[in-house]
Amino acid sequence: MDVSGFMKKSFVLTTVFVAVITLSACGDPTEGYLRQGDTYYDQGQFVEAIAEYTKALEKNPGLESAYTRRGAVYNARAEFDLAIADLTRAIQLNPNAAANYLNRGFAYLAKGQYDPAIADFDKTVALDPEAISAYTNLSWLYVHRSEWDKAIEAADKAIELSPNSYDSYYNRAVAYYRKQLFDKAVADFDATLGINENLAPAYNYKGIIALHSENYTAAMNAFEKALSIDPDLAEAYKFRGFIYIKQQQPAKAIADLNKAIDLEDTLAQAYYYRGYLHNANQEWDKAVDDLNRALALGEAPGVATDSEMVDVPGMYLERAVSNRGKLQLNKAVEDVKKAIELDPKNARSYGTLGETLLVNGDIEGGLAALNKSIELDPNIPEVYLNRAAAYDVLAQLSKDTSYYSLMADDYRKVIKMSQDKEQVDSAAASIRYMQSKGYIQ
Repeated sequence: MDVSGFMKKSFVLTTVFVAVITLSACGDPTEGYLRQGDTYYDQGQFVEAIAEYTKALEKNPGLESAYTRRGAVYNARAEFDLAIADLTRAIQLNPNAAANYLNRGFAYLAKGQYDPAIADFDKTVALDPEAISAYTNLSWLYVHRSEWDKAIEAADKAIELSPNSYDSYYNRAVAYYRKQLFDKAVADFDATLGINENLAPAYNYKGIIALHSENYTAAMNAFEKALSIDPDLAEAYKFRGFIYIKQQQPAKAIADLNKAIDLEDTLAQAYYYRGYLHNANQEWDKAVDDLNRALALGEAPGVATDSEMVDVPGMYLERAVSNRGKLQLNKAVEDVKKAIELDPKNARSYGTLGETLLVNGDIEGGLAALNKSIELDPNIPEVYLNRAAAYDVLAQLSKDTSYYSLMADDYRKVIKMSQDKEQVDSAAASIRYMQSKGYIQ
């Protein structure tokens, strides 16, 4: 299995609502409405604030400041279409006010309209090169669009302007992570947590990075910390479940994966890991159900929250194991071939194909696949065991005793490289048997 994941919901974005601007000259009949609206806005009485700004616009339909203020309130109320309409009108009246582009950019971002959001944030910094929140939001957007270098550049600028901008450090850390610059990513996540120690996703990413180096102790500590801050962080349960699999604690792994799926049912990798556990228990139907779900999510980018880093070839390979267990051998072969198509240099895929073809009676095809697996990675004991089994069949069919020497060579490789006592004992017993029959010295 591969450890991977992408947390679309974890990026930090900065929202800034700029509502206070210079009031109109003394004696303007709208001034009282604006002042009262500002008071309501500051007190969080948004409906009342909107009413006051609307009164000002009824007196003066061309009053940019009222559109600016009312647009900010609509943003605060998550009424983004109304915010965009008001802020667009404010921009028409005054195309040089950076705050209006900033707030409209946030409204577009909140609606998932990322191209106009980027355009507005770019315009913001063109008018105000020190607009920190615009750079921070740009870094988030570029991370979301997988434009890592642009994300880093925007975050650099935000951090230059505000060294305590933890969300900019976070966004840059995610970009570094995705570029596999893990040392830089960890440094930025540490900087993030130095400013805001309660940001669970930062700990979660530190855990993921530790998994890449198979430092399971550090990873577990990071996921535990993330969950202590946010007990509903599905990604942390998913990855902790993965560690429990590696630690051969299947009951704890299942519990964590169930929790992850209950919290967020679009985590493709969580279904994949759980399917693996069902296979280990020979619960073939449960495994197929989970792996079907994993593949449906993993092959539909934009649906699965971790869709950009799912191990789709591994899912096909694991489903092949399920189908082989169900004795649906043709389906198993189809799944392995799909895994190989997606990742033609994966030695284990060829090993699984070889084993499946052998079970299906295709000795020649099975042997060719096992040889390819060994060519790609000569250090997988199971492949040598299966190839020895293929040689055994060929020896019996052809009565050619030279195959026994090949079998013995493969069994000796198993004894040398395997950490599995059962495999080693089986290989040693097979060698002793062939020696007792005089097949080998």
